[in-house]
Amino acid sequence: MSVPDILIVDSPVGKLDECNQRNGSNFGDAAAVAQAKADGTAIATCTPTLRTFSVLVKHALEPNELVGLTGDHKSLGSWRLEDSVALKKKGESGNEWSASVMLQSCEKINYRYFTYVQDQNHQKHIRLWESHLKPRTLDACQTNCRLVDVFGENSNGEVQLNRGWITQELIYQFKFERERMFQVHDIEKFDPENVWIKLVPLQEDLETPMDTKVTAVNVEVVKMSNNESLLQQQPSMGVPHKRNEVVIFHVTVPKMLVPAFALVFHSAKDQLPMGKTVIVPSSLQGSEGELELSIRDATADTQSNVVARLKLPYLVVKPFTEVDILDFRTTYAHYWPKSWPILDVGHRGNGKSYIANPPKEVENTVASFLKAYEVFADMIELDVHLTSDGIPVIYHDFGLRTAPHGKEITEISQLEYVLIKDITYDELCALRVFAVINNEIKEYTSHNAEPIVERRIFPRLVDVLEALPKTLGIDVEIKWPQRKQCGGVEAEQTIDKNFFINRVLEIIIHKGCGRPLIFSSFDADICTMLRFKQNIFPVMFLSMGETKKWEPFLDLRTRTFQQAVNNAQAFELAGTAPHAEDFINNDLAAGMMQRARSLGQIALVWGDDCNSKEAVKYFHTIGATATCYDRSDLYMPDNKERSFFNSSMSLQEFQGQCRPN
Repeated sequence: MSVPDILIVDSPVGKLDECNQRNGSNFGDAAAVAQAKADGTAIATCTPTLRTFSVLVKHALEPNELVGLTGDHKSLGSWRLEDSVALKKKGESGNEWSASVMLQSCEKINYRYFTYVQDQNHQKHIRLWESHLKPRTLDACQTNCRLVDVFGENSNGEVQLNRGWITQELIYQFKFERERMFQVHDIEKFDPENVWIKLVPLQEDLETPMDTKVTAVNVEVVKMSNNESLLQQQPSMGVPHKRNEVVIFHVTVPKMLVPAFALVFHSAKDQLPMGKTVIVPSSLQGSEGELELSIRDATADTQSNVVARLKLPYLVVKPFTEVDILDFRTTYAHYWPKSWPILDVGHRGNGKSYIANPPKEVENTVASFLKAYEVFADMIELDVHLTSDGIPVIYHDFGLRTAPHGKEITEISQLEYVLIKDITYDELCALRVFAVINNEIKEYTSHNAEPIVERRIFPRLVDVLEALPKTLGIDVEIKWPQRKQCGGVEAEQTIDKNFFINRVLEIIIHKGCGRPLIFSSFDADICTMLRFKQNIFPVMFLSMGETKKWEPFLDLRTRTFQQAVNNAQAFELAGTAPHAEDFINNDLAAGMMQRARSLGQIALVWGDDCNSKEAVKYFHTIGATATCYDRSDLYMPDNKERSFFNSSMSLQEFQGQCRPN
């Protein structure tokens, strides 16, 4: 919308000042007005005007789904969900929604549309929102100001819509993501290779289906399929499932509700009922767990006959503790411009330390991060754990080898192994630190014994964020022990997963904004949490891929690059961080990268196979978005002259991440 060429200001300056002070505009500044008159420049008359916002919604909305408007003016809710403006539908069968808002004619307004539902307490729950980096703009206008927007489409015709972050709701996920989910008792009545699964929210009596339109409960499901892994409304009969297929039910529930759930199983061949099981609310303890469910014969009168048993992993995602700091202003969740070059990422800074021939700087220390930056790394990767007193700390392994002070260590058996999650930060800093390299014991300087701050092992996340220049990007990997395919787990973990992620987010949002920063994790559930707890930073799913170096993880989503891409597509992640081994001596490597890029995903390749100049060049050639490797000082491309983000423009580019304290 354009402003008329000539707008005459004939009001006294005092009245104009009064008008603009009321509405947060600077048009009434006396010096500006005087200068404008001297220059012959037009200034818009600042008068209250009823301005109409209209939008066409081209996709079908659910019966209880509404359209909202928010922006950078108090009358539009100041980007806040709870203060946003509700639009009204024009006609019963139309797809145009509109609202009229009293604004000043001279004001330039930034705004966005979104869709939402309301629960029984009139709380709004975001369904989709316009997630372009820059919002829409409505210029100053006097007459003929009506404009009809298209939901999700910007002025360049680019469409970008994403699911919202959770505010007053919880997400429950029920995950069919393992090779064997069922233990069958009666194959004639229950065939796991011939089954459709439907999830039904239940009322307190554990029998009556819940009215999801009234309660604002939203049941979605995704069946992972190459390039078609889209979270969508659950079909009336549910979804088919076979062994080695990943199906995840994703249920959004207002916080005030405590629903039960039924899983109903039908035959894929004739849609006849096969069995049913009920998930009671009391069984969903903590942030995650594994349900052991009995599937009972759906055809028997008593439903007492058990035809199969099911071990079903679940996840509960709760809102971020400081959710009020989040708003519609902007998002960097998918911000990775095509104009960026392929980035070089320093693994743990300037590379691994607890090996033969390590770099001078100890890994995951400020000194190591700064060394990578000195030799032109664009980003560094670091690993985050949580201590028993809730301090996010930087270290790679889940624990460390240690021994009492004053004790001489000559045998490996004399060393103790301590998990970081079991000790406070002060206790961690006081510990002696050992590593075993080629069967030889080596002791490293403990945190408290190191006089130079930048060289101290176990820096806190907040210390690293404050020490590193904002022109150095950061890949924040959240460490969480994984279950292995053949049994066992990488390490014990007793810290609540929601608590862990909230503690990290509190620090990142307040201290990590204003810089290129991305989250990553091997834990698919942590990626889901990071995606739906906040709307500021992007998230990557780390995958092990088809490796011969380690035992595969239990979760099928970690096993191949394609499964990782599917998971990223399903839950709207920025992309993946695949293992380099998937692409070495692989004629299909470039095509694999291209398929990920066609979905708008990034791919940051990591692993020992990246550790040479030839490898770095190879991954550049096949189209990796970024390459993460050890020894930036040895393997950085020869023609590189500076870190990509090392400019004042980059600092301005990321300021939109920061929220008022």
